[in-house]
Amino acid sequence: MEGVTTKRNYYAFVWHAILLAFTTTFTEINTVLPGMIVRSGGGHIHVGVLTAIMVGAPMLSQLLFAGLLTPKPRKKPFLLLGIYLRVGALLGVAWTLGRLSETDPAVTIALVYGWMLLFATSGAFAGVSYTDILGKSIAGEERKRFFVIRQTLSGFGVLVSALITREILKRLDYPQNYEWLFTVAAIALFVAAFGFLAIREQSVRSRFEGSSILTTLKFIPSYLREDGNLRNFIIMNNLTGFATTLVPFYVILARDAYSLDVGDIGNFLLVQIAGMILSNIVWSRIVKQHAFKGVLFAWIAIGTFLPLLALITSSWLGENMFLAVFFFSGSAMSARKIALDGVLLEISENDTRALYSGINGAFNLTTALFPLMSGIIISLTGYTPVFILASVSMLASVYFIRQLDCGWERHAQ
Repeated sequence: MEGVTTKRNYYAFVWHAILLAFTTTFTEINTVLPGMIVRSGGGHIHVGVLTAIMVGAPMLSQLLFAGLLTPKPRKKPFLLLGIYLRVGALLGVAWTLGRLSETDPAVTIALVYGWMLLFATSGAFAGVSYTDILGKSIAGEERKRFFVIRQTLSGFGVLVSALITREILKRLDYPQNYEWLFTVAAIALFVAAFGFLAIREQSVRSRFEGSSILTTLKFIPSYLREDGNLRNFIIMNNLTGFATTLVPFYVILARDAYSLDVGDIGNFLLVQIAGMILSNIVWSRIVKQHAFKGVLFAWIAIGTFLPLLALITSSWLGENMFLAVFFFSGSAMSARKIALDGVLLEISENDTRALYSGINGAFNLTTALFPLMSGIIISLTGYTPVFILASVSMLASVYFIRQLDCGWERHAQ
């Protein structure tokens, strides 16, 4: 019976991953959203604020949600609640663009910020539950296989949705094109949640009795002091956050270096997706031979040279060569998703997984704050100082990755 339940849950997570790919592409943070903000009249700072909302807000709110959810033996109802709130936020953006786009651009951008803040924070709420349920449902060697399969199938889902995105952006005028994208994204996410309705969740009692933020904070110092894996994981995430949050600025850099139209945004997205799909072949082999830690090193290698490649390409090479930046950014995004999710599951236990997710999010300060700082600094000094800093900090994270002990066999349960 346990094997049947595991397989049932396995397929539920795969179903969600495939359909979530459509939502992710239609609201892609590195190409579609910056393009929308630029089209609405925004610039570096506006893109920085949106990136900070989309990346930083979930990180900072995860600890609060972890405190609320860690003591709960079952987290499926909270996962579904978070997903449905995200659906509502996407429909809110579609409504704003369809009804208020002719008003002051500042009003439109401010409302989009509000809806995307709800989208991002409810995603964090759902994400804490998702990580916990996934860790209880799939373990050991099956876990390594799942992450690669999930990323591969998601990649094909993203490819199909990227083609649709490109056509919508080209064939419809602003704001109808983005209104359609967000509407279809909401529908896809709603249908994706059907997979979780079928999940049979294992009830696990936590050692933590309280659910307040203060109760949660009480446990943090001891975990950071006693668990070197958690410490190194958090430091690594902060160092890599500089380069990770730069990807939306590659769109702005391309706009400044070349004259962009809507079709170019679609091309960037397609090339990025191609990088994700093709790189999954490589990540699959690396996971089998070197586990998730091997993929971490590959991600660092790409992330270190990517900002430098963007600077070189935009200064001395043509627009077609700049597509390589988005190809490798897609490869880096795929590696990051596989490696970080896998490592976090393997350095935590069933009753600490939600808490570890929250602690990591709360202390991931560079990912939360650097997008906003980047927009301001780039406006003042240009791209070079920010991009070089990101490259150096990415390389520095190698030391802390080497300290991680995340052998899956210690946690196969």
